[in-house]
Amino acid sequence: MNIVNVGYDSTNYYVLADKKPLLLVDVGWPGTLAKLQHQCQRMNIALTDIQHFLITHYHPDHAGLAQELRQMGSKLIVIDFQIAAIPAMRSYMKPQNHYVEIDVTDTVQLSLADSSSYLATLGIEGKIIATPGHSDDSVTLILEDGSAFTGDLTHPAMIEDDPTSLLYQSWEKIRVEGVKTIYPGHGPIWQLP
Repeated sequence: MNIVNVGYDSTNYYVLADKKPLLLVDVGWPGTLAKLQHQCQRMNIALTDIQHFLITHYHPDHAGLAQELRQMGSKLIVIDFQIAAIPAMRSYMKPQNHYVEIDVTDTVQLSLADSSSYLATLGIEGKIIATPGHSDDSVTLILEDGSAFTGDLTHPAMIEDDPTSLLYQSWEKIRVEGVKTIYPGHGPIWQLP
């Protein structure tokens, strides 16, 4: 699996590809479609070739272009408990943000339990797990090779060693899955000790 960072403006967006692009993880700020297209083009990826995308959590820097990508023909994969967070995106936006409200009809709505089988239909061996802490709707995509796409989940070195905290519990779930390499929403890729 090739993992290509097509991020910009301090946020990482990752394309998972085999012989062709399979999935985009997170999609960019509202009003920045041209930047995402440019970054993909720089990496020899046609944005229109990406048929599916996943949002790690519904904040503007990770989900702002979701509806625009849907209008281009890409399918949004939504975990069922994330649906409630989508309408709140509107409250973060000012008119100058050029936000296009996300329509959840005709999205791929999955439970966490169904994520593995659906990802397999795309040619991706992995699963999606709930990792609340940054936000209630945060999810992490974990690949069988030990890679994890964590969005804005706070780095474990920055959290209290408190087994009752959501952040602590989320990182424990990730460790149990045998994850070695973290692809964060911001900053460089790093290794989980």
